[in-house]
Amino acid sequence: MLTNLNPIQKEAVTFGDGPLLILAGAGSGKTRVLTARIAYLVREKGVAPGRILAVTFTNKAAGEIRRRLGRLIGDKANALWLGTFHSVGLRLLRKEARIAGISRDMTVYDDDNQLSLVKQVMNELNLNEKSFAPKAMLTRINQAKNENISATEFSSQASDFLFETTAKVYSLYQRRLREMNCFDFGDLICEPVRLLKENPNLLNRYRDEIQHVLVDEFQDTNRAQYEFTSLVASGARNLLVVGDPDQSIYAWRGADINNILDFNRDYPDATVVRLEQNYRSTGNILCAANSVIKYNQKRLEKNLWTENAHGDRLTLIECSDEYDEARAVISRIKTLRDEDKTLAYRDFAVFYRTNAQSRVFEETLLREGIPYAVIGGMRFYDRMEIKDAIAYLRVMSNPEDAVSLRRIINTPPRGMGPAAFEKIKSVKAESGVTLLDAVRETFARNLIGKSKAGEFIAACAAFIVNLGKTPLHELTLRLLEDSGYMLMRQDDGSEEAIERVENLFEFVSAIKDFESVNPGASLSDFLDHVALITDIDSHDESKDRLTLMTLHSAKGLEFNTVFLTGMEEGLFPHSRSSGNDEELEEERRVCYVGMTRAERRLFLSSAKTRSVYGETRYQLKSRFLEEIPGEFIETVEAQTAGFTTVGGRKEAASTAPGEPRYTTDDSQVFHYKEETYEANPASPWRVGMMVRHPSFGIGIIKDRSGAGVDTKLTINFKDAGMKKIIVKYAAIEAMG
Repeated sequence: MLTNLNPIQKEAVTFGDGPLLILAGAGSGKTRVLTARIAYLVREKGVAPGRILAVTFTNKAAGEIRRRLGRLIGDKANALWLGTFHSVGLRLLRKEARIAGISRDMTVYDDDNQLSLVKQVMNELNLNEKSFAPKAMLTRINQAKNENISATEFSSQASDFLFETTAKVYSLYQRRLREMNCFDFGDLICEPVRLLKENPNLLNRYRDEIQHVLVDEFQDTNRAQYEFTSLVASGARNLLVVGDPDQSIYAWRGADINNILDFNRDYPDATVVRLEQNYRSTGNILCAANSVIKYNQKRLEKNLWTENAHGDRLTLIECSDEYDEARAVISRIKTLRDEDKTLAYRDFAVFYRTNAQSRVFEETLLREGIPYAVIGGMRFYDRMEIKDAIAYLRVMSNPEDAVSLRRIINTPPRGMGPAAFEKIKSVKAESGVTLLDAVRETFARNLIGKSKAGEFIAACAAFIVNLGKTPLHELTLRLLEDSGYMLMRQDDGSEEAIERVENLFEFVSAIKDFESVNPGASLSDFLDHVALITDIDSHDESKDRLTLMTLHSAKGLEFNTVFLTGMEEGLFPHSRSSGNDEELEEERRVCYVGMTRAERRLFLSSAKTRSVYGETRYQLKSRFLEEIPGEFIETVEAQTAGFTTVGGRKEAASTAPGEPRYTTDDSQVFHYKEETYEANPASPWRVGMMVRHPSFGIGIIKDRSGAGVDTKLTINFKDAGMKKIIVKYAAIEAMG
């Protein structure tokens, strides 16, 4: 348990009682310390696992801690209160549903569900979406919940017309949520806080029950999360928080860096332990990162050091434009893999400040045939057909979920449009039944005109009757089939529809996998699992793919070699930080986080010109580059090894037999597999052209037949593979 811990780590693990702040620098082994601390409390101090609460910020981190604990304390690891803030809050609400006055079968709303409800509320209030943007309204509501400001408190603080309007939306939004027995992510923290504050006996019970509270990534907590952990830990006062102010990069979503900076003010008797030995990066990378972050004022001093080799100096690649940048980065990756055969694509990562920067890299990677994954792109569970399937299950779990019912009641078309839905709501109000039962009653009374609701009602009834008797994955497939949803997708016949059907079967497989890992789990358990999945949870390190991601998504990850791109003023640091010291310091922390993800090599790149909002702009190098001493970094011109100038164009210099050759201009000749195709001047679709499909993503045209609207294209998509597309049925977009 204490093996391989350095003396400072051992001090943190074997700490006694009282508040403890562990300042854990990047790569200093904080997960190892957290895990060992919990095991130490259980094995050496005799603390029952159920009396320990450990909170993380990602499911991935929670899963890693639980796996490690399994090796140290066995099955006892399953008895811990361990998970993300949201999963812990949800667990508490379900456990105390009776006291909270809610049903245990609550539904957790994601961003899309929230936005749908905001729009519905605005419609009820006769607010024009052109005058009041629904997304802006939702952002203000979420910000209020981050600070644990209730709708009532928010209304009392209203000081102008916009504020008052938002307060009305917030108030009705919250009322509608409760009527439907639904909660959003903010509620999963705010409601437990309210519940504990309003029920002293309940609070005292948790104060007695929870003897140790451990919080990971404490610098990323918002006000509501801080209040929650403070309340639960206020009994024994054994509050251990781990964090690093230099890695606080989520202010835009409510994180309050002052929670960690002011910890000693709130807990004057707190002990501070500094984990300063870095095990991840080379000396040069660490020294360069330290040099940058020292320019910040709002931080707690620490001196990161490493016993690792000094390693290569950082390399700044100066490029002419974003296309030159992408070619240079990918060329360097290929060179490094040629030089070191042990390196796989998964060992490399390309970071950027804004999502828009990924496009040029994706285009170039597709042309080069290099596998890649974009973290933060469309998740499997965000696909339209999967959201529909989840909505069906949510209605089965929570028959009051109006937003989910509205989504699927007329999908496939059943003559159950908005007018029919209003009649259903009227019947519900009149009869006092659930919303789902009101559908059946409305249909039975013939209050809906030419409705085909019968198969929907029968499918729902069959699901509910067999729930708990038949495996959930079988029930789900039967529901999708009996309701007509699967048939609607299958009857479409297009390539896109086939893809959607395949995704639906994959969804059923996901449920089966969940059931096998979680025997006895309920429908609510599965829906909770889906609701709490985050982007970073989809990062699969087992697949050999180059990783593309924003710097904000890179937190908590590490790679052998990192490329930090777009190091230019106005891009990174972002233009909105101009003139704002706090935002500039956060941008610098983002840079520090990106730099410290690298283990052996760190490349930085900048472009002299870049296309911004459709116009070419001259760029200045990022101030962060100037903050790195020359002894730690070397500057080179863009290395376009592998590219030569051919007839005034940049073209692949050498191509192995069977590999694609391509040009980067609008030439009418494209080379592929040693064959030449002449593009038809009358057709906008050419072999070799890059296109984007709304479902399949980005791909390259490999073959074309037919003409005009009857043109058929064979396209190799990055994620979906080879597909045949009929142009008139597909909303594909040419990308050059």
